[in-house]
Amino acid sequence: MDHYKPQLLLSKRLLQGCLELSEETVIDPKRARDVLKDRISAAMEALSRIIRGNVRDRGEARQIVEEVYRSRALQPIRGKAWPPDIWDKELATLYTIARYALGLDRDYPDIFHNIFSVEEMLEKAGEAVLESNDIELARKLLLFYLGGKVDSNTVARLLRVFATEVIFGFRSEREFEELLRKLVNVLPEETQTIRKYARYYIALRLAQAIAARLIKNRIAKEALKQALAARIGFEKILPDDEYVSFIARSVFSVDKRKLEKILSLKKAQPRVHRPSSKTE
Repeated sequence: MDHYKPQLLLSKRLLQGCLELSEETVIDPKRARDVLKDRISAAMEALSRIIRGNVRDRGEARQIVEEVYRSRALQPIRGKAWPPDIWDKELATLYTIARYALGLDRDYPDIFHNIFSVEEMLEKAGEAVLESNDIELARKLLLFYLGGKVDSNTVARLLRVFATEVIFGFRSEREFEELLRKLVNVLPEETQTIRKYARYYIALRLAQAIAARLIKNRIAKEALKQALAARIGFEKILPDDEYVSFIARSVFSVDKRKLEKILSLKKAQPRVHRPSSKTE
């Protein structure tokens, strides 16, 4: 029995960690923003150019964001996919900083509403779902704000706005988790999209916690992963460590060697050098 003691101890520590994390905020707002300083700076540069140029066209704003990000070697916040509208979706970051950090919706309302009308409607739709306990009413309000039609891309964009506000520390994790649960009831036809986004959110939050040095070993990583899934309440939404690693590197610029100490990653296979053929 002695050889089982280390595993039993790890299991107990893991369970204890899950229980503790389930009752508290994963990352406090200040620490969340600390690991996103480069993105906040990029967003502020883009917004400064938009204000100085009196830009009111969303397409032009999108181009400015892409230029600023590329000049700083920053990727948009994303999973492994690179959809054709990724830079338009990344305006959710500018929206979050413009509204909640800088108050540009009050100081420059015309510019703000022209550029961020999409994010405003998505946020209003999500808040209507959060505020209503009546599923039928919540669905009607959601469809009203979204022009009567909802597809998987719209649902993902709505969740992106709220998730972006969470990772920048301007919205509570509990609200986002509640939104996920309510949306499944309000839009049952989009359950797969919502579950997929929940998986992405867990990976994103894990990656951010690693970047913030809140997770320093595999036990803590697994505890947080399980706790986030338990708090959301969906089954089979645990992201694999390779996915977490990708987001940690592409979004938070975490060193690969650091990730190898915390995540269970596949080791790269050595390349086999074959003698070249004369016919090649």
